[in-house]
Amino acid sequence: MSSSVTISHLEDSLSVTFVDRVLFDFAKADLTPRGKEVLEKFKKEIKNITNQQMRSVGHADDIPIHPGYRYKFPSNWELSAVRAAAVVRFFHRECGISPESMEAAGRSFYDPFASNVTQEGRALNRRVEIIITPVLN
Repeated sequence: MSSSVTISHLEDSLSVTFVDRVLFDFAKADLTPRGKEVLEKFKKEIKNITNQQMRSVGHADDIPIHPGYRYKFPSNWELSAVRAAAVVRFFHRECGISPESMEAAGRSFYDPFASNVTQEGRALNRRVEIIITPVLN
C-alpha cells in the first residue's frame, strides 16, 4: 500500500486528503519533515484563498492505541484530533492564515473510507482531510 494525496472538487468546495503516513509517522502527531514538504506545496494556493473556511479533519483506523502511547493519546479520537490540529498550526504559522478561518476536528475511526478488516483498508482510514468551503454567514 503506497501513501498518497488525493484532491477532490465538490460543488463549491475542495478536499485534499493525505493518506496513511504522508504527514505523520505511525502513532505520532508531529508532522514529519516529508509531511512539512508536502504541506509546503499547498501553502501558496491555500494562502491565496479568501472568503473560505478551512477544516482539517483527522481520521484513524480501528486498532486501539498501543498502551505505550496512551499517556499521550488515550484513544484514536485524541490522536486524530491532534493530527488535525498540527495541520492547522502549520498553515497558521507557515502561511499566515488567520486562525478564525480554520478549524480542526478529530473523527477517530467513526468515518471510515474503507473497511478496517484489511491492512490496506486500515491504511486508507489513517488520513487527514483538508476541506475548503465558502464561509457560511
